[in-house]
Amino acid sequence: MGHPDGVTTRSSQLRAGRDPIPATRPRGTLAFVLPLLVAAAAGLALGLSPHAALAVEAAVLSALVLVLRLDWAALAVIATAAFQDYLDLISPWATQWLAGVLVLAWLVRRAQGPLHGPLPGSQHGHRLRVPALLVALLLGAVLIAYLAHPLGRPGLTVCATYAEFAIVMLILADTLGGPLAPHRAARVFVVSCVLASCCGLVTAIGSGRHQVAGPVASPDTLAFFLIAAVPLVGTVRSRESQPVWWVWACFVILLGAGIGTQSRPAFVALVAMVVVAVATGLLALRYAGALLAVVLTAVALLVAVLPMPIGQALTDPQRYADTNISQRNDLRMAAFEMTLASPVVGLGPASFALLHQDYASVDDRGDGGDRAEPDLDTAYSTVLEASAELGVLGLGALYAVWLFPVIRARGRWTDDRSGVTAATLLAAAGVFTAAALETQQYTLPLWFLSAMLLALGRPEPRRTPVFGAVTSARSSGQVPPRS
Repeated sequence: MGHPDGVTTRSSQLRAGRDPIPATRPRGTLAFVLPLLVAAAAGLALGLSPHAALAVEAAVLSALVLVLRLDWAALAVIATAAFQDYLDLISPWATQWLAGVLVLAWLVRRAQGPLHGPLPGSQHGHRLRVPALLVALLLGAVLIAYLAHPLGRPGLTVCATYAEFAIVMLILADTLGGPLAPHRAARVFVVSCVLASCCGLVTAIGSGRHQVAGPVASPDTLAFFLIAAVPLVGTVRSRESQPVWWVWACFVILLGAGIGTQSRPAFVALVAMVVVAVATGLLALRYAGALLAVVLTAVALLVAVLPMPIGQALTDPQRYADTNISQRNDLRMAAFEMTLASPVVGLGPASFALLHQDYASVDDRGDGGDRAEPDLDTAYSTVLEASAELGVLGLGALYAVWLFPVIRARGRWTDDRSGVTAATLLAAAGVFTAAALETQQYTLPLWFLSAMLLALGRPEPRRTPVFGAVTSARSSGQVPPRS
């Protein structure tokens, strides 16, 4: 008897005297030869130029893995932001490559349909219309500033950086409202900051100043990441069964690394977050006092253990002011003078790094002509540098992009009192405070928190009734009398 589907078995074929079908046979020459050629080319390239081959292979592998998973692509951008210097060792375009992969993954996913459910009323289909309009105004202001004062390739680089972060913010906001939960994104961000803190603590042991820098450009930049991560540290405990000590361990690492950066803006931002938390009722006064006591004790211990340069500031304040604080204030004043020179459209993107020496009243050098800061091409203030380069028009558009999510999420938080929303708002208060004392518009935390707040402040998806009935909000539920 034959097979039920009409296909003869191997035994029936043998009884019929026909040659059996081979157990294995190649389906085609291309499927067999192509992998061999690819492997041979990869091995040859790796032998001729290991660094370039590694970069290309990492780029291709990341594209193949992440393009079809939008949530993975978003998490890759979030998780690698605190390791920018390490990525630059592979390729200086690694960060831009991941952003491009995120855009491509978003386009592929959007081609398959919407990322989230319908929204109530007129907001259906227009959840990101206002943020997208604000981003368009920002990019228009950046373009106007560049056309008014074109500064060549450096200016175009700054324009591209603004466009990159703005587009990434919108895509993250759309993704966080769909396949990626905000709680999960915050957890990945915190874990990446914890790992970056561990790297910074290890490298600080062998450094001369024992200053925690980590895998980013400067200690102040690492402190900026940590300030954003501290309020979100509770998200690392995703289940009730997970131990609480894991949260406390992450908190201690983040706080210790933040103090180890010796960043004054980080200390000011931490105090501002404690004040906001107490004022809004998120943190009891006794806990706030205990936290400030711990921070002050750690700072005192740092001063006692590390006599340079903080100890030198206590014994010779004038020299410390001449080589650090005074120089930063001179740079801020130079940015203010540049703003007065062109208040509406600024002096063009990248103008501060190129032209601030012409507006500085004092030479930004310490005693003996030694540069006290390793990087003196920033205004040490996001507000002042943005106004100097983009004018009041660009500064207003930039902060409108950042503040609109805060306002919308604040209104939503007053209704649902979500813990994640409260923590994100608290983190936003910290980074805005630190950004007033540091130039941080070219790092991810401000844009990531804005995307988080856009997702957390969105209305709930519209739920269709089971039987399709539509009830009026003004209906009392009473049955009208018969006439």
